[in-house]
Amino acid sequence: MPRPAPGPSAPPDRTVPVPFAAGTAPTDGDTAEAPLTWSQRYYLAEVDAARAHGRGLNVPRLYRLRAGTTEADTVTALSELLERYEVLRSRVVRDPARGTHQQVHARGTLHLAVHEAPAGTADAHAEAVVEAITAPPLDMTHSWPLRAALVTEDGAPRHLALAFGHVAVDAYALVPLSAHLVGRIAEADPVARTAPAPGGPPRGPREQAADEASPAGERSAQRALRHAEEAYRRMPAAPPPAADPPAGPRYRFLRHRSPALDLAVGAVAARTGESPATVLTAALAALDAARTGPVPGEGGTGETRYGAVHLISANRLRPETAAAVLPLSQPVPCCVDTAGTTFHELVRRTAAASLRAFRAGGGPPDRLAALLRTVEEERGVHLDATPALNYRPRSTALPVRPTTAAELAAAAPRAATEWTDADPWRASHYLSADVDADGIRLLLQIDTTVHPPEWAVRHTAALERLLCAAALDADHPAG
Repeated sequence: MPRPAPGPSAPPDRTVPVPFAAGTAPTDGDTAEAPLTWSQRYYLAEVDAARAHGRGLNVPRLYRLRAGTTEADTVTALSELLERYEVLRSRVVRDPARGTHQQVHARGTLHLAVHEAPAGTADAHAEAVVEAITAPPLDMTHSWPLRAALVTEDGAPRHLALAFGHVAVDAYALVPLSAHLVGRIAEADPVARTAPAPGGPPRGPREQAADEASPAGERSAQRALRHAEEAYRRMPAAPPPAADPPAGPRYRFLRHRSPALDLAVGAVAARTGESPATVLTAALAALDAARTGPVPGEGGTGETRYGAVHLISANRLRPETAAAVLPLSQPVPCCVDTAGTTFHELVRRTAAASLRAFRAGGGPPDRLAALLRTVEEERGVHLDATPALNYRPRSTALPVRPTTAAELAAAAPRAATEWTDADPWRASHYLSADVDADGIRLLLQIDTTVHPPEWAVRHTAALERLLCAAALDADHPAG
């Protein structure tokens, strides 16, 4: 009788050690300490919060291995990966006296779990394995920020499943990492195809932390703080908490897939000349601004109606960070005035505002939080700095072309919306958009202490209505 695919607690058939030794001799020292970087501090806070809900925020990757790859080849490739990228052999140290920091290890052993798949089931078995190793929270105070499993069939390696701790990597950090594995053992991978050319030694957490503590790093922090303060002073006040939060999980997740939404976003992008990511950002800003009335413009003249959304900025423009296996992403606020304009003009305004936000980049989380509290006290309102859009394009782009009312109407019945399960972020609402040539897959998280579940359904429907209307009418108002 075939053995079932592994569940979250199913043990592997065996475990293989993957030793690594990044130093050349014991005199190189076995450990080195460094502060957590700004992005690592942001992710550590999110990971700690998710752990309270039994979730891990781990980043999964599944690689199909080239024919002829052996177990020894896999062990060597993983060992090289750990030796090359020091963040993968770093652990978090929580020291009440010195504060939370990280310790980089020169030597150690990763344990590779080996799962033998029944004949003819390697692909399905591998999907179950990567899900099983990704789901449990990863405690980086005691474990490496990496779990690894090898799926074999008839004794031959077929897939390598990896789960990374988010304090070690973000989505962009997977690019050079995937390129390394494709160069050694894996088949072609869409992520690896976007890898930049090597620009010298890979940047690690110690180099990044030192850069952030330098005078240049302080200038970057000040730039981020100036931009954030401008956004906080314009951001609409947050809605009051839900009067009676529903029973059940605090965080709920609504998945939405709609061919009509795909067509609408592509059509507005084609007409405005801006990216689909900018079109979605503009729509979210318009919905945010619709919650509030207009306010006097700067200097008391005219009126403004700002909408705000936090964008995930990776800030990987410099050669030393472009190929770094290290999280560099953080949410940055993007505020856009939506008053008295068409939606297509709002898209262009949003493009300029997004560029300013990305240029400002992330900053020290503690200083940003203190700044938010200061602005709240001065304005006498509560601000929500958590709503975010995480736009994640894959290897192929969303088709960008005009559409028609008949085409939108024909596509509308194929929409699919369902509640699902996912990892929670500390956000009143957080929209992930995974985009490729097959369309946009939205996942909207809501915090039910702020928004009831029916709000998520209304919000998603309003987003699609706005974009479909704008796809057909260049003069459709932004409000």
